[in-house]
Amino acid sequence: MIVSTKYGKIEGTESDRCHIFKGVPYAAPPVGKLRFEKPENPLPWEGVYKADSFRCKSIQFENPMGGFYKKEFYSNPEFDVPVSEDCLYLNIWVPKGYTEKLPVAVYVHGGAFMSGAGSNLPFVCDNLAKEGVIVVTINYRLGALGFLCHPLFGKDGESAAGGNYGLWDIVAAIKWVKENIKEFGGDPCNISAFGQSAGAMSLQALAVSKELDGLVKRMILQSGGGYDNPLGRLRRAEEAKIFGDDFLEAAGIDIGNVLKDETSKKAALDKIKSLSEEEIKNVLLSAMGKSFEKRMGMPYAPVIDGKLLKEGIKESVDAGNVLDIEYILGSNGDDITAENTDKTPETNPMHRANVEYAKRMKKPSFVYYFDRKLPGDDAGAFHSAELWYVFGSLSYCWRPLDEHDEEISRGMIKCWSSFFKCGDPNGNDEKEWRRCTESDAFYKVFK
Repeated sequence: MIVSTKYGKIEGTESDRCHIFKGVPYAAPPVGKLRFEKPENPLPWEGVYKADSFRCKSIQFENPMGGFYKKEFYSNPEFDVPVSEDCLYLNIWVPKGYTEKLPVAVYVHGGAFMSGAGSNLPFVCDNLAKEGVIVVTINYRLGALGFLCHPLFGKDGESAAGGNYGLWDIVAAIKWVKENIKEFGGDPCNISAFGQSAGAMSLQALAVSKELDGLVKRMILQSGGGYDNPLGRLRRAEEAKIFGDDFLEAAGIDIGNVLKDETSKKAALDKIKSLSEEEIKNVLLSAMGKSFEKRMGMPYAPVIDGKLLKEGIKESVDAGNVLDIEYILGSNGDDITAENTDKTPETNPMHRANVEYAKRMKKPSFVYYFDRKLPGDDAGAFHSAELWYVFGSLSYCWRPLDEHDEEISRGMIKCWSSFFKCGDPNGNDEKEWRRCTESDAFYKVFK
């Protein structure tokens, strides 16, 4: 299958159920002069681009979430790719057998803003796509490359604080999909975005900006959204500058004089942008170590920069400054914020945040609670456990999953695909999954 995009022709591969296009560039490589800059359009190419393999993921180091997740999602070498600054690629699953325009779902991966890729397990999208949805997974810049915030990178007329490049990457990827997905059989007027953990936090941050207005029709926020969610609060620019200073010092720049005048700023920027990829890796690793020593939580996250993000999530929702679209929000029984001993939905701060967010939305919004205790160890319904089920990739999981797990997965895929199609997870069935409202704080349990 050869498809003509705005930038050139691409040829993918196929499975039994899908045409698959891997490693499609949606932006120019963010290297050299484009390091710590908003993404730019990819350059057009001649001939046919072979989209037959996953491309590099953003520079990252040993999974910051520890050995548990290494075994869970990173132990299959088939899905391992190198790291590089040249990482702005996406992957497209187009289901076979459909002639009508299909809804589109763009997935944003998690990983604490420091790890992950659109090619990771469990993002094998055939089972989700075969329900009549084009599924797109993306890479975006991570760590300091994606979320460093410092006045050195500020620009007149833009953000005085600099930063949020990873969020701008996500916007660029969705814009690419909007411009090109029609050629793949997709409906550019029916694009949804969904993400988990840092991916959900990124999408919710973009929901309170204006940049996705007219680009996405609905969102699913898995374990990272909600109203005043303790996991998803945006960082203030002055706090983010502390981590920015760590990076500059690791790069050998005098932070006491870097902002002294324009000459000093230019010299510092030139030095940073002239570093080789190997040099920038060493700087990133050193800076990350310094940042973790401060024990201030994740060193990199979306920042209230005055341009893309003007205020926090809670403040934006209270003021009505949020995308007026349909939402699904959910969390897991043993999620990151579920620290209490009884672990009920009502005592989980993230679940409460999801309910409160849904109540405040004008359009129908739905809440779920995933509480399947996965077999194989005592981790339970851990943070990100639902991903195997949403994507229907259970056969790749090391755990001894059974027919009950397959049943849960089929149900979740049905709900997610129905929501992508029409904004209602029930599809044409009876309204089993009621919207969450002030008078009816309903949530659906998957267990």
